[in-house]
This record gives sequence, C-alpha cells and structure tokens, in this order.
Amino acid sequence: MLKKLYKHEFYSLFRSLLPIYAALFGFSVLSRLVYLVKTENSIINTFKTLAVIGYVLTIIAVFIVGIVIVVTRFYRNLLSNEGYLTFSLPFTATQHIVCKLICGAVTVAVDFVLVFFSLAVLGIGTKAENDFIKFLPELFKAFFNYGEWPQLTLLIAEIAVFAIITLLEGLLMFYAAIAIGQQFKNRVGASVIAYICLYAASQIISLIFMPVIFAFGSASGFENYLNSGISAVSLFLLLPIVFSALLGTAYFLITRYFLSRKLNLE
Repeated sequence: MLKKLYKHEFYSLFRSLLPIYAALFGFSVLSRLVYLVKTENSIINTFKTLAVIGYVLTIIAVFIVGIVIVVTRFYRNLLSNEGYLTFSLPFTATQHIVCKLICGAVTVAVDFVLVFFSLAVLGIGTKAENDFIKFLPELFKAFFNYGEWPQLTLLIAEIAVFAIITLLEGLLMFYAAIAIGQQFKNRVGASVIAYICLYAASQIISLIFMPVIFAFGSASGFENYLNSGISAVSLFLLLPIVFSALLGTAYFLITRYFLSRKLNLE
C-alpha cells in the first residue's frame, strides 16, 4: 500500500514537470543546431541569441517551477480540501511527510541531473566537450595518485551528504512554514511570515552555533587537525552537516506536530 502512495506522488509531480523538461531539451537541441550555422546574417544571429535566452530561461524555470510544484503539492494534498481524502488513507502523518519529502527531494535532484545532461547536449562537438573528456582521466589519475586519496574519498562523500541534507532541510523548512501557516485564516500570508521567521531564526542560531563549535575544536586540540589541508575542509563540512541535520529534524518535528495534533483543513 505504501508503494502506491509513493507511486502516485511521483506520478503527480513528474506529470506536471514533463512539459518543462521537454522545453529544456528542446531549447538545448535548438541552441546547439543554430550555432552550427556559420553566417553573418543578422536575422539568423538574432535567432541564435533568442534560442540561447530561451534555453537559459528554461533552466531557471526548471528549478523554480520544480520547487513551486513540490511545495504546492504538499499544501494541496495535505492541508487543503484534498486533505480530507488524504488523511482518510491508512497512513500516519509521519508517513505522508516522509513520502512528500523523499519524492520532493528526488524531483529536485532530477532537475539538476536533467539540466546537466541538457548542458552536455549543448556542448556536443564543441571545444568544451573535448576539454572535459581530456580532463576526466587526469582528474582520476590525480585522485588515485595523490597520497591522501582516502581523505579525498571521505571529502567527496561528505560533499554528497551535505548536498542531500541541505536539500532535505530546505524542503522541510517549507513544509514547517506551511504547517504553521494553516493555523491562521490567511494561510498563504501566514506561511510566508512563518518561513521568514524560521529562516531568520536559523541564521541567528547559525551565528551562535558555528563560532561555539570552532572555539570548542580549538580548545580541544584540533589546531593540528585544522592545519592538515584536506582534513580541515572535511572537518569544516562536518559542522554544517550536523547543523543542517539538527535544523531539518526540528522542522520535521514541527510539521509532524501540526499535522498530527493541530490539523486544520477548514
């Protein structure tokens, strides 16, 4: 039964995004084709410029519309009139939040992957493609020949974890703000204000949290560790990962509390 919930959620999200994905690759292919035409014709050159502008605007639209659809889907499915049907299903509020979170995160990740592939299409047959192909073997060679490749592996893993945690935290902040906002008559306005307050609070906490951690590290004898190159970067990334994970957990608990104890669908 839970698989059907995820399947339906993915279907609803990507059904809305498919036209934008099609436009993204359409403009990518069009931009590549028009730049194969070498001419001094002003009309054709204007068309080239318009094709590139359309491609750039489509990239922006993919990210913005993707986030908007993910957040709007959370609100409509859980906190609007659809919520009566949603919460009649044999799933807990926690399961609904986790489903929305995972599907939303995957959707945003797919947006990044598709934009990367569209850039690859744009670069086919160009000098950039040749340079990239030459760069990859050198990168792997340097990676495995470098004396501290285990530390490099750890660093890459931390970067990946940091990206995932940051994405989840960002979505959970939206969810928490919407869950708080649905307690008020003007839900949209209250959600916006709640988001601003949550964001401001997170920035204030970060200003307090980070210096304390670094001061503790210095007092605990981490100075030599911080001076060890890659290890310093690895430690520096670990702190934001923990901080983002704590914030994300707080946003999740806030969202679950309001959906479980203070649900208001009127």
